[in-house]
Amino acid sequence: MNDCMTARQTACICALSLIALKLCSLPSLLTKLADTSAIIVTVLMFLIDIFILFIFLKAKEKYPKYSLYELLQKYLGKIIAKIIYLIIFIIFFCKLSVLISEGVVYMKNVVDEEYRITIFLFTFLPVISAMVYGGLTSTARTCEFGYVFVLVGIVACLFLAKIDLQFGELGPVFKNGFFGVIKPAFDSSFWFTDFLFIVILSDKIKLQKNFKRTVISFVVIIAILMTIFYLVYFRLFRETGYIHETAIANITQYKKNIGNVGNADVIESLVYLFTIFLYGSIYLTCLCNIYAKVTNDFNKIHALIVTNGIVIITQLVVVYNLEELIIFSYQVLKYSTILVWGLIPLFYILLFIFDRRGNVKTYKRKNKTSKT
Repeated sequence: MNDCMTARQTACICALSLIALKLCSLPSLLTKLADTSAIIVTVLMFLIDIFILFIFLKAKEKYPKYSLYELLQKYLGKIIAKIIYLIIFIIFFCKLSVLISEGVVYMKNVVDEEYRITIFLFTFLPVISAMVYGGLTSTARTCEFGYVFVLVGIVACLFLAKIDLQFGELGPVFKNGFFGVIKPAFDSSFWFTDFLFIVILSDKIKLQKNFKRTVISFVVIIAILMTIFYLVYFRLFRETGYIHETAIANITQYKKNIGNVGNADVIESLVYLFTIFLYGSIYLTCLCNIYAKVTNDFNKIHALIVTNGIVIITQLVVVYNLEELIIFSYQVLKYSTILVWGLIPLFYILLFIFDRRGNVKTYKRKNKTSKT
């Protein structure tokens, strides 16, 4: 594998995936959907995500040279494989759209209220496209470095926040009973389902010693850190959390008096922007990979032109309001969870049971010289 990522790089990207869509609007959405049960919903969703990740990693161990597409093609046929990959393409596209819309809202709230989406698009897309064009190895190395910076930055933001947690003031965490946890969890599930990229890029991941342990340990550390982040948010804002749509910026407004209060804004901005640029490149990598598999066009430039064109047109013509995207996510996009947390894991589990040898025919590409 010339263009691939190591176990540690995979672990760093998995850890970043738990952060990418969770620093801005998700705490507000969880407060709106679950009220004081929001922290229970958060913990439950992290646990489910980690369980699904374990299944995906087991599949990688059993089929180290093959992505989901090759397995679907062998066992369910080429047409079904293409249909499922088109659905996954839509999922990744929607996640990238949310990431872009959140970035625009953040820039309007923190930097300039007159900030326009066109400025963000023509700053954001060229950077992540350049990362994708440089290859997965280059992108993975950047994420490996970025993981350390983001981890330290979030810890710094928490220390700069006014952390004075009194758990009784969070309110009754089962205010609306068991159903008051399960329904909000399903409604907000699109904002989780973070590890789908594993099955898309599985054939580009090196299977190394302690692979599964390395990835899981990185993810657990970040899950704990993000749970603390959400605890702070829910404690600070409680029932009014739904009106604070830029969580990381809102938290650092409650900073301790440490001299130059502007430092917190710099740290928070760098952490957030660094995260969305890093993970935007992973979303775009997956979109290009899916395009290549479905169309059999493995020219990277073609894939980047098509995916960038789709993103620009839809952002400028159709998707332009984060609030509408959030509503769409918990009314429609939540059903994508059935595929990511249900059908794909079930497919792998059935393979674990009935295909004990793990034999898969080699998937032949028409163009072997240029791969996405």
